[in-house]
Amino acid sequence: MRSVIIISLKESISLIWKSKSWLLALVIIQIGFFAAVFMVSNAYLPKVLENAQSMSAYISAQNFDEASMTERVLQQKDILGEDPAALTKYFDGVVENFRIYLVYIFVFILVFSSLLWSMTHKITDKLNLKQSMRNFYIILAILLFYLGLIFLFFYLLLNISFSEAVLQGSKIFIKYAPFLVFSVILAYFMFISLALPHKGEIKQVVQKTLAVGIRKAHYILAVYSINLLLAVLFIFLMAYFIDRNFFIVILSIISFIFSFVFARIFIASVVKNLESIE
Repeated sequence: MRSVIIISLKESISLIWKSKSWLLALVIIQIGFFAAVFMVSNAYLPKVLENAQSMSAYISAQNFDEASMTERVLQQKDILGEDPAALTKYFDGVVENFRIYLVYIFVFILVFSSLLWSMTHKITDKLNLKQSMRNFYIILAILLFYLGLIFLFFYLLLNISFSEAVLQGSKIFIKYAPFLVFSVILAYFMFISLALPHKGEIKQVVQKTLAVGIRKAHYILAVYSINLLLAVLFIFLMAYFIDRNFFIVILSIISFIFSFVFARIFIASVVKNLESIE
């Protein structure tokens, strides 16, 4: 395992060094993705938080002790207080805004990832313009399949009324836990599918994805761990030096963005090498 990982690391560094102009383009597009996510997050997450805080404030203002609840029942009053409709309104506000937010994130990931991965393969597989365009559409189809299923799970999770949420309580998470596990598994195989050299038909992508993802899982998990460790390291450096050293913070932000570009090239190199030793 060590030899494949080390060889792929060396190849990735060499490819990055030889493709500086494409690397710069990848970094700029990656910045564009983060900027788009930041803008939509700034537009919708405050609304989600505002409604959540209103829900919390309303609940905090009510007495939900046993004596108060019993008194409300005896007086035939709503156990949720004087204005239960407000809770439903706030809950619907959280769900609706977060649902719209997810739609935007889905579109951003779909478009930017298709572009970033097709450009990554131009570097790793030395593709011409025609091959890169074909590769873009294959990657788009792959992302539509994987992300579509993952997005559908989260969208269905949010397709719930306040009364259903209250009645089911913690059972909601138990009910949807298998779908969450399924989404993690999909994400695992998705990056393998994206990293494959797409020289054949879609059905070959499926076969190769399963072959590499199952038989070479220890390699793939090692690559994922290295990439995750790099991203976490730069996040830690940003957080630690934010009030200590502005230069290191800026350097950490640039390195964090670059880590995503490197991660794609590294995964593509590893998968390519794994295919050659099948």
